[in-house]
Amino acid sequence: MDFCRAAVLFLLLLIVPMKSEALLNTSEDTEGKSEVPATLQNNLMHRSISDLSTKGITYSESVREHFFIKVPLHPPPDQHDADGPEEMLLRDGVKRFTQYGGDTNAAEAISAQLTFFADTIKKKFNQWLVKGSKYLPVMKKILRQNNLPEELVYLPLIESGYNNQAKSAAQAVGPWQFMAGTARDYNLKVNYWVDERQDPIKSTYAASKYLKVLYDKFGTWDLALAAYNAGEVKIEKAMKTANTDNYWSLITTGLIAKETKLFVPRFIAAREIAIEPQRYGFSDVEYETPLEYDIVAVKPPATIDFIAKSAGTSTAKIRELNPELKQWCIPPDVPKYRLRLPQGTKDDFRLIYENTPEHQRYLLDNYRVRKGDSLRRISNRLHISQDILAEINGKSLNTKLREGTFVFLPPSGRDLTQEEVKRKNVRHHDTKLKHRDVKHKDVKHQNVKHKVVKHQNAKRIMQHHKKINPKPPTLAQHRAKAVIHSNR
Repeated sequence: MDFCRAAVLFLLLLIVPMKSEALLNTSEDTEGKSEVPATLQNNLMHRSISDLSTKGITYSESVREHFFIKVPLHPPPDQHDADGPEEMLLRDGVKRFTQYGGDTNAAEAISAQLTFFADTIKKKFNQWLVKGSKYLPVMKKILRQNNLPEELVYLPLIESGYNNQAKSAAQAVGPWQFMAGTARDYNLKVNYWVDERQDPIKSTYAASKYLKVLYDKFGTWDLALAAYNAGEVKIEKAMKTANTDNYWSLITTGLIAKETKLFVPRFIAAREIAIEPQRYGFSDVEYETPLEYDIVAVKPPATIDFIAKSAGTSTAKIRELNPELKQWCIPPDVPKYRLRLPQGTKDDFRLIYENTPEHQRYLLDNYRVRKGDSLRRISNRLHISQDILAEINGKSLNTKLREGTFVFLPPSGRDLTQEEVKRKNVRHHDTKLKHRDVKHKDVKHQNVKHKVVKHQNAKRIMQHHKKINPKPPTLAQHRAKAVIHSNR
């Protein structure tokens, strides 16, 4: 018996090391391999939206898959923060789409807007992305200067499509859609000569200040953006009535307007697409060159036409760079005006501008006053804005004018303002009335057709215009004059 026990023990001592070695070898061979059988592994639902090809699958299908598998569109940020993920947006900016995964109201609202932009209005949204691309660098810089999240640069994407002339039914204007009162509160000028709400740079400075005030007041960007759309008072009242400080709870009530319910989801969706357009099927966005320009401070007055010629460019380009200008000239009632010019033109422009007499920079036509005339009557007769006549003549609309004297009129051949272009039924005075001092009795009216007749002093008037408004000197003439002056 003892011999048998010893034999069994000996065999056990031989077998155990062999099994151990086999186990070790098995472990080395399978390191890095899944323990899940291949057939099951292939059937696991593991794809995220970023894995989905845009070929053969519609955008709405990708959104539906996101709802079922709850896989984030983007890697979640580090959430090991003392204040928790809900407080992260207070310092790091606006939440990403994926951070709303736990809120059904938010997820559904944002997904609906993603589908709206990427499917329903894809072509138009693509145009907005293109148009905004030239403004993004300078707008982001301004937001950074004000310690605001750069993502807010995409707010004009849903407000105006980065259209500087955009105007809402409520009379909000410009890329950031400011109301006139709010604009003035944040130092934007809105008057007869300029509307700085239309300036993408000046309005971004104002929007930055306003957004910071709203954020400090409401504590979250969701509510701050809702207040930007609806107004502070309406959001405060809704929060008090619903007894909540959660925007996504407010959208389930009837306490805020439909537009405000859509506003924040639209912003989040628009920002997601703008950051990664290819992920949402926008693979052909042809971005524009970022806005570049020179700045020069000039002493008024000067017409936009003269400014354009002096800078060697077109009036359209000057208006594009200075979209706040509403009239045919820069404001004549300020000591200095800061102009944007095409990059590289500042020095030549300044040489011409500073060496051109004022009356050549600011060409005006004139009108000989008749008996009983007032600026109001002249305005109605010649179809010219009453405000502009009062401004350029420094007189009240009801001021009595002496017969035979002259009043100034906007220059002939001026480029029309935005409002005048839209007003199709306005008869442009310089094409209908070629001679400003024609007496009424000299003009025949047949079948309401205005017929201009020649008059005796036409030749004298033309000579008078040439005398007071000679052709502006060219750049070469200015340089030659400067050389002669320096040699003396």
